[in-house]
Amino acid sequence: MRILIVGAGLVGSMLAQKLSDVGHSVTIIDKDEERVTRIGSQADVEALVKDATNPAIYDELDLESYDIVVAATDRDEVNLFVAAIARLYGLDKIYVRIRNPQTSRILDILGVKGVVPEPQLIANTLFSLIEGLHTAVILMPVLTGDFVLVSLTVKPTSIVRGRWVKDLERDKVLPGDSRILAVFDGEKLVDPLDAPPLDVGYVVIALARRDRVKELMNLF
Repeated sequence: MRILIVGAGLVGSMLAQKLSDVGHSVTIIDKDEERVTRIGSQADVEALVKDATNPAIYDELDLESYDIVVAATDRDEVNLFVAAIARLYGLDKIYVRIRNPQTSRILDILGVKGVVPEPQLIANTLFSLIEGLHTAVILMPVLTGDFVLVSLTVKPTSIVRGRWVKDLERDKVLPGDSRILAVFDGEKLVDPLDAPPLDVGYVVIALARRDRVKELMNLF
């Protein structure tokens, strides 16, 4: 897919690197030349010095040719502007990083569903680390709300304890459409395919259909 990322800060740069690594065609823009130079040297992306608040640049970029637009700056007003421009150009797949929950209401009016509320995500992640031993914690809805990100902690009685994530997927142990995205082993967040066998206290971040969350909980 062809993806435009607006904002070459830590979030935008990390996302650009990951998307590029799996084969997507990524363009990332930022008005900070130093940031653009850095990500351009670190990843196989098209890195451009552009001011996202200048409407003229979107014709220059041929915005309509992109499959996805990600507004990843640390300023809600800029991200909101980018989302509005992307909708104006007829794009449907728009993902927006926000800090102020009120901004999500405006994005909802614009019809933008891919909203990542940063404070909520961080707070829910911390909550999941504290309370996750007792229940699954929904971190946030994804896209249309049919899917959610869920945090689950491996308990002594968990069915998945001692098993590799790749084996769970191969043996179709997880409920339909569910997928483990990351594993926190108590020290660091690791790729599920690189994680050791799931052990007591490990926190698993999974993508699941909202109506299949209880089935997923039963495994933990």
